[in-house]
Amino acid sequence: MTPSNEADPRQPIRPRLVTRIAVPPVAAFLLLSTYVVAEALGFRGLARPEAATVSEAAALGHAARALQLTAAGQDPRALMHVRPGILDSGAYDLTALEGAILGRHVELVHLLRRKGAAGIDTARAICFARARLPEVLSDLGVEQAPSSDSPTDIATAVSICGKERVK
Repeated sequence: MTPSNEADPRQPIRPRLVTRIAVPPVAAFLLLSTYVVAEALGFRGLARPEAATVSEAAALGHAARALQLTAAGQDPRALMHVRPGILDSGAYDLTALEGAILGRHVELVHLLRRKGAAGIDTARAICFARARLPEVLSDLGVEQAPSSDSPTDIATAVSICGKERVK
């Protein structure tokens, strides 16, 4: 005779055990399937926003998207809106060069300079570079002074350099 606390191998598997094993994978499959269907219908809940302007693409560091939008007719020298959540929680009107500097994308600054994105007036871009990305000052035609300061945050750089471009 077997003790009462041992399971008899001849008895069927308990339904509660089957439930504990089967429910989590089934629930995960249903959740994943729901997300895939929602994404197919256009929901992009977990994706980063796609850049709508050259300035947003530059701020995000998406060189291919910046070139695509430039080829589509957007002027990289014009002030364009950068939505909240792209650089930080604020919305800004920036040129593509300024967006790349504030986003701290050195290679994109080089690319934009080669493609002619720097306008006649680069005073605000130079100010942003001094505050956020001193490595590109030589690209903007300014002597690079050695700096031990850490980069300032975006809101501070915008308040220091002004919201409107100097004409």
